[in-house]
Amino acid sequence: MEKEKNPQWAKRILLYSIGVIVMTFGIAMAVRADIGVAPGSLLAYAVSQLTPLTVGTCTTIFHIFFMLLQLVITRRLTIRLLLQFPMAFVIGLMLDIFYGWLDFNNQSYAFRALLLVSAMVVFSLGIRILVGADVLLSPADGVAQAFGNILGWKMAKGKLAFDAIVTIVAALLTLIVAHDPFIAVGVGTAVCALGTGPLIGLFTKLFPFFDVIKK
Repeated sequence: MEKEKNPQWAKRILLYSIGVIVMTFGIAMAVRADIGVAPGSLLAYAVSQLTPLTVGTCTTIFHIFFMLLQLVITRRLTIRLLLQFPMAFVIGLMLDIFYGWLDFNNQSYAFRALLLVSAMVVFSLGIRILVGADVLLSPADGVAQAFGNILGWKMAKGKLAFDAIVTIVAALLTLIVAHDPFIAVGVGTAVCALGTGPLIGLFTKLFPFFDVIKK
């Protein structure tokens, strides 16, 4: 009975940690591809291109902003929301480390396209592991969920709406500041937006053992 109340927390936290690492490595790969990043990273990447701040630092800043936005939307301060705070710093730090490792300069478009597709696969696998661990949502996904709940939408629809808003804001920001709406938004943005969901679904079928808590 005790196990049902506390279902394998050690395994869940281990899986969650692995998922964060894999997901962040996928984000770093997509940023290095430099042909448009996934909607969840657009604002951070756009600001990093317009300021001296690193992409990891910008990611941390926006994750904290997304946390505060969740608090405003839900008007509830929960343990899971508070835990997103250290998560924001960890992801930002790891992203800068991985970004430094993946120093691919002056590569062909074909190479960058392959890197982006690989990034999408790695990122989707990381999300699959996080979902299986069932510990904590990322701040961006938390906002999407909160936004969808207010409108009575499912998570997928809320995330789609959130991603569309973020994409428009990022394009307008770089257009106003640098007169170029495609500094962060690009072909890769559309590829990631359309391909990530199906890949997560595929990995869910292929790797059911990632589900610590049986659905």
